[in-house]
Amino acid sequence: MLALNSIYNDSHRPEALGLVKILSKPSTIYAIFLLDEVLPQTAGLSRVLQSVCLDLSVISTLVDNTLHVLDEAMEPAANWILQLQDAREELSTIEVNVSATDALAFLRSTGKPFVLNLKANISSRFVSQDIVSAFSIFDPKKVPSITSPDIKTYGEALLNKLIAHYGVTKNAITLAGLECDKEAIVSDEAITEWKNYRRYLAQNKKNTILNQLQELTTTELMSAMYPNLKTLASICLTMPVTTASVERSFSHMKNIKSRLRRNRLSEFSLSHLMRISSESPEQLSDNELEQIIDVWNRKHRRISV
Repeated sequence: MLALNSIYNDSHRPEALGLVKILSKPSTIYAIFLLDEVLPQTAGLSRVLQSVCLDLSVISTLVDNTLHVLDEAMEPAANWILQLQDAREELSTIEVNVSATDALAFLRSTGKPFVLNLKANISSRFVSQDIVSAFSIFDPKKVPSITSPDIKTYGEALLNKLIAHYGVTKNAITLAGLECDKEAIVSDEAITEWKNYRRYLAQNKKNTILNQLQELTTTELMSAMYPNLKTLASICLTMPVTTASVERSFSHMKNIKSRLRRNRLSEFSLSHLMRISSESPEQLSDNELEQIIDVWNRKHRRISV
């Protein structure tokens, strides 16, 4: 506000004066302090969901923790109200008068309804968060060592949760007099497949969960051996947990196909450059960099490099 006042006094810009008048309102100050506590929590949750290496098992905990912090923001002794009281003297120097009583009145009339709506919005997006977390059984890094006694029971509770949500038993199919759809998840068969597949996961702990899911759905041998687990993997790969990957693709395209290169990039080149930008690791080893340079140098070019 001091900076805006200085701008207005020096140049008499009306927008600076307008912003000063808005920021001078106590209700605006209360809203800023409240948002300063709420937004970092929702931003943190958003960053985790946008991560390329998202750990499905922690989604439920992260959502619950975020909702708990939002609850704390609605309490009379919330951090933002205490921080507001500490800032009263500093705010008074710019002729902004605030009080704890008015802050609580703002919380009741505006702040609390806002936070409750925010909580409802978050909760509505994660109705089946336990189901989403259960797909973490496909993560090789979470599987016990193949020599560990825990391998004999690993993943059964989470698999049963997935089966209860998506599966159907053979008895139900028989009683209904129906033929089993080849894409249906038959509970009994899925459990049998899992007893074998978890040992395979334990032997491939260096793989990522994405690699395992893609292998299950695209490899003919794996799909034939584990048809029910393949269907579960297909469900996991198509779940709209976040739209971050789509939004990230548009950002990559904007950076790659800039105004300077808009007319020079072919669709073929753009497609490959976007794939490299989206799917490549954040950091390459020295050996990988040398291999890339060697391939680049071997290609015949009109201009020597």
